[in-house]
Amino acid sequence: MIKNILLIAILLFSITAEAQYGSRYGSQYNRRQSMQPRQPRAAQQSRVPEIDVEKAVGMVFYNTEKVSKKIGVKKSSDAFIKITSIFNLFNKELKQIKRINTFLFSEGKSKMEAAQKETIKSRDYTALQKANKEVTESFKPIIKVIEDKEKKLDLELKEILTGKQQKKWIKYRENLKKK
Repeated sequence: MIKNILLIAILLFSITAEAQYGSRYGSQYNRRQSMQPRQPRAAQQSRVPEIDVEKAVGMVFYNTEKVSKKIGVKKSSDAFIKITSIFNLFNKELKQIKRINTFLFSEGKSKMEAAQKETIKSRDYTALQKANKEVTESFKPIIKVIEDKEKKLDLELKEILTGKQQKKWIKYRENLKKK
């Protein structure tokens, strides 16, 4: 009986000692991982943010089913058919704007990417600021057209949607613009 108690005590002691050793010094995997040499901060490749020109001008294409679900319009209602046709027309108009201004978009994107590369090399942000100002000026007419299309969309939806649905639409649209 005493031998069994002594054996159990030694077994429990060794288990707790192993558990403490493992938690204090990390598992074997963590110890191996920490032995790998780490790169200095300067040697790491700095990531350049991706430029999304469509997002920059405020161009948002709406998924009609997702929008109707978010604002609470059921598929069986007459309003759903009207909303679907309105959003399809809006998306078609935006695609047309995108197609017409493809050259301007690609030119602006390449100008911004070149300025980013130059800024990373020289650590002087004036080139990036200058390029940003030029691109913003060239996009102003497109932004104006898109804003007019969105105002028209809002007016068309206001005629169909209830007050509660209108509030949900505005909230959903603003959240998409923030992204």
